[in-house]
Amino acid sequence: MLTIQQKWQIEMLMLVILLIKYHNSIRDRSYLLRAAVVHPSLSPWRYLYEHGDDCSFLHLTGLTREAFIILQDILFPPEPSDEFGRRPPGRPKLLDKSSSLGLLLFYIGSTMTNKYLCLIFGIVPTQCTIYIKDMLLLATDKLCCHPLSSVRFPDAAKMEQFAAMVNAREPLIDDVIGFMDGVSLPTQCTSEENEQNAMYDGYTCDTTVNNVLAYGPDGKVFLSALNFPGSWTDGKMSAHFIEFIKRKIGRYKICVDQGFPRQGEAYGILVGPISRRTARGLHRDVRDYLLKISNIHTSLRQASEWGMRGLQGTFPRLKSRLPYDKKKRRLVLETIVFIHNLRTDIVGMNQIKTVFFPEYERIHTLEGYDRIRQYYFRPGEYDTDDDNDESDSDDE
Repeated sequence: MLTIQQKWQIEMLMLVILLIKYHNSIRDRSYLLRAAVVHPSLSPWRYLYEHGDDCSFLHLTGLTREAFIILQDILFPPEPSDEFGRRPPGRPKLLDKSSSLGLLLFYIGSTMTNKYLCLIFGIVPTQCTIYIKDMLLLATDKLCCHPLSSVRFPDAAKMEQFAAMVNAREPLIDDVIGFMDGVSLPTQCTSEENEQNAMYDGYTCDTTVNNVLAYGPDGKVFLSALNFPGSWTDGKMSAHFIEFIKRKIGRYKICVDQGFPRQGEAYGILVGPISRRTARGLHRDVRDYLLKISNIHTSLRQASEWGMRGLQGTFPRLKSRLPYDKKKRRLVLETIVFIHNLRTDIVGMNQIKTVFFPEYERIHTLEGYDRIRQYYFRPGEYDTDDDNDESDSDDE
């Protein structure tokens, strides 16, 4: 039987434990307050937009002023003016149309967190998050069907044009219309166990999402498979869209690397360089020709690497960890692809578009300019003793 004093000591001990637990649960948080940032009309972005030179504007936004205005008109079509001059109901927005678009471009064109974007645009983090989310939804809704930005598989006339552009560079190839490759992007971890397990990529030992993109000779993306689990390989992902390509592509082909299947359903649709093991098993009568075609495919496949580098170089958001929320992550990926297509069409500055432009052939023919020559098969490199035996028997 406990005495009154013992009960009081136990209660005090329990109270101290509860106070310690409560104290440890309190986090010392810091916030960015409204008083610490300038008004949006005096922000660095507003000064850049109104007084910055064209070179600086292109460097920071990735778009020329002409392309910026075109994109702004697509996202915010002109509204009919009120004959009485009345403003729309509700509280006026802190950021106008140009600033909202600028915030979107700075978000996908950098790896900055929201607190640094707030200093550039003169808003607080809560408003920044809301504006970015609204702009991502608006961009994907407006750009998905616009001819300058949409991801659309080429029709018969466009495929013929693409094949002619590739053929002008490689005369032995007359049926390749595009170049496809996969890219793995890091993403934040999620608390959902099954989703986290699917996102884990054992090759990179990281949580990633896998994406497959196909580029045309004009530098634009015409086929995309985005936001797939990082544990899925390029070959496994191709099973989801190979039937779609088969229905659309006709006699033409897409150049890929060895990570994609080229047998079964993909036979005659996906082509690419052969492996060194396969090269050793080729018959001597067709070996030199097939190795030459393989070298051409190796050269063409490099275009997909230029496309991936162009995406990640212009939109560094892809280099940082993408959001764990799969819906927002998909919005970010789709917005980047759409704006990439629009930028390629209006601004240019695309390696694929430059290389397959007819004027580029004057430079390409310079001796030693091909930087991937080291990956080519060389004539006679895979001759075997069986070839010599067969030659001797033919002579006899």
